[in-house]
Amino acid sequence: MFSTLLFIFGALITFVISQECVPYSSPYDFSSGYPTIWETPTSDDFNTDEFQQVYNSIDWSQVPDIEHHQVVNGGLDRSNYPDSDPDCWWTYEQCSTPKAPGLQPDITICPEPETWGLTYDDGPNCTHNAFYDFLSENNQKATMFFIGSNVADWPNEAQRALTDGHQICVHTWSHPYMTSLSNEGVLAELYYARKAIKYVCGVTPLCWRPPYGDVDDRVRAIAQQLNLATIIWNLDTNDWDMVPAGSETPDQIDANFQSFVNMGQNGTFANSGCIVLEHEINNGTMSKAIEWYPKIKSAYQYVVPIATCMNITQPYAETNYTYPSFSEYTGTD
Repeated sequence: MFSTLLFIFGALITFVISQECVPYSSPYDFSSGYPTIWETPTSDDFNTDEFQQVYNSIDWSQVPDIEHHQVVNGGLDRSNYPDSDPDCWWTYEQCSTPKAPGLQPDITICPEPETWGLTYDDGPNCTHNAFYDFLSENNQKATMFFIGSNVADWPNEAQRALTDGHQICVHTWSHPYMTSLSNEGVLAELYYARKAIKYVCGVTPLCWRPPYGDVDDRVRAIAQQLNLATIIWNLDTNDWDMVPAGSETPDQIDANFQSFVNMGQNGTFANSGCIVLEHEINNGTMSKAIEWYPKIKSAYQYVVPIATCMNITQPYAETNYTYPSFSEYTGTD
C-alpha cells in the first residue's frame, strides 16, 4: 500500500514538472486602463485622470520623505545607507517594526503556536492546475500573492484561486524593488495590481507582500493608505533560487525544507508560528511544495493561510466575503 502511494505521489510530481503553458484568449481586456503587462508603470500611466484621482486621494503629508534606493547590477545599493536604519528598510537588516509614526508593523509570524503560515508568491502560474488540484484534494488553503501582470496573462488561474478558497493578496504589477521607485511608481504598482485582481476575481485584497521583501517606511505608508497590510515572512525556503532559474540545487532546497520541518518537531515554534516563503513561480517550485507538504503537515500542528492565523475573517474590502477564523478552520473551538 505504501509503495502504491509513493508511486502515485511521484507520478503527480512528475506531472507537475512536465506541464507547459498554453496561451488562451479571455474576455478580460488589459489594453487600456492598465500599464503595459510586465512593464513598470511610467509617466504615461501616472498622467491619466484615473491615476491622478488615486494619487490625490493619498495624504502625502503622512508619507515619510525618504530617498528611493538605486538598483546596481541587479540588486539594491546599500553602501551608503546609515547603520542606524532610520527608515526601517527590510532589505538592510529585516526591520519590520516601522520607525515612522502611525504605521502598522509588518506581519512576519503567525501568532498561533505550532502553526505553519502557508504562502506562495508570484502567481497565478499558467501551469498550476495540478498543484491546485493537490491543495484541493488535501483540503488545504493558502495565501497567494499575485502579480498583476500574471493575473492579466492568466485570468482563469487567478479565478480558480478564489474559487478554491485561497486568500489572494497583492504582489505588485511587475515585481520591482519597491524602494527603488518614486512615490508615483510605488502607488501605481500597488494600485494596478489590486485593480487587476478586482477586475478578474471580483475582490479587493487588503494585504500585500513586497517583492524580495523590499519595503521601508515610505512604501509602507503608501500601502497603508490603500488599506494594504504588509506581510513578510520569517522562514525562506529559497525555492525561488533553484536551478535552472537560479543557482541552488534541489538538494539545497530540500535541506532548507528539512531544517524547517525539524523546527516544527523540536519546539522552535512552541509559542508562536512561522510564515514561510514559497513560490508557484514555476513547475520546480510547485513540485517541491507538493513533495514536502506531507512532512510539513506531520511536523506542524496546523498549516493555514495568513488570514486564518491572524484571525482575519474579512480578507477583502467586499464585506459579503468572509473567511474562517483560526478556530473555525482548525476545528479547535
